[in-house]
Amino acid sequence: MIGLSLARELAGDGVEDVVLIEHLGAPGRGSTAKANGGIRAQFTTRSNIEFSLYTIHELEKLQRDTDGLPGFIQAGYLLFTGTEQGEAGLRTGYELQRECGVDVEWLSPAEVLAKAPFVRGDGLRAGTFHERDGLIDPHGVVQAMWDQVKATSVDLLFDHEVTSIDMDPTPSSLIVRGPGPGTIKLEAEWVVNAAGPDAKDVAALCGVDLPCEPVRRNLACTDPVSGYPAVIPMCVDLDTGVLIRRESAGFLIAYSNPDDLPGTDTSLDPNFLSELAERIGNRFPFLEDAGIHERGCWAGLYPETPDHHAIVGPTPGLPRLLHSVGFGGHGIMHSIAAARALADYVQFGESRVLDIGPLRLERFAEGDLIVESAVL
Repeated sequence: MIGLSLARELAGDGVEDVVLIEHLGAPGRGSTAKANGGIRAQFTTRSNIEFSLYTIHELEKLQRDTDGLPGFIQAGYLLFTGTEQGEAGLRTGYELQRECGVDVEWLSPAEVLAKAPFVRGDGLRAGTFHERDGLIDPHGVVQAMWDQVKATSVDLLFDHEVTSIDMDPTPSSLIVRGPGPGTIKLEAEWVVNAAGPDAKDVAALCGVDLPCEPVRRNLACTDPVSGYPAVIPMCVDLDTGVLIRRESAGFLIAYSNPDDLPGTDTSLDPNFLSELAERIGNRFPFLEDAGIHERGCWAGLYPETPDHHAIVGPTPGLPRLLHSVGFGGHGIMHSIAAARALADYVQFGESRVLDIGPLRLERFAEGDLIVESAVL
């Protein structure tokens, strides 16, 4: 999704000789295919909020222009807490979101329950809701993007893997191995690393140590659960980290353990369901006895950075190596904004629409981190 978005933006601006290299056989088969599909502006840093607002606007347009192919259902995100510390954090995020132009609502416990009467209300203190947040169909978004990119002059190399990158000359050279025997050599003025969970490995081809590690995240779907609306907001219990939404006739349930270690394993964590069982009853007791659909559980990878923010922009010492990586599960959510920023950078040497300064790679060496606390 990140690579497709950038290819679309560049081609739409009239940039020629754009090549998209994908090691899988078709678009959207990697991390994008395993996404939960949530879209939200309720973050706690200006960079993430502004990236979300930009992409939400563009997804609304894509939804209109492609007859609903992205499946963007703006049911909203409903966040709530029952602790004093949680309420303070929620208030801080709410005030920044309002300052950034997000029309987010502050909710009393009664107002939270009015939007989600199935939530356990005991001890509930406050909540927030943004009606333009919602859910997309990851496959539908990829298809919409893919259709638009195919109509351009972008060259598409599927089943191809980059095996070496030499950034010293201008243009730079890339050695690419295809599905058949032999390799091909490409020359490029710009190289963009948009490799998701493989971003660190791609950067290493250029001698760059990228602080971005993949972490496994798990999801589970229940058997059919009747008696509840077919569409509900994405409901997030901030005190346990558990979130739920409707999925077909059942519910999708997710929980991200902050203690999970980096790795590339995408099999379901055997501890996930027991960890979920310990937490689900805090706000969603109606799901404690719901059956788990065995084939409806899966895991994907969050490419995480130390401050839970993406790396978007050039590499110190290698200014023509750009990165669009480390979105920590927000790859679809922030892909169009990141693409717009980098398309500007390629053409003008700066991002004219979005501020990518806080997302620069050198912030880690400088100790100038911006920590996102709303990590779901």
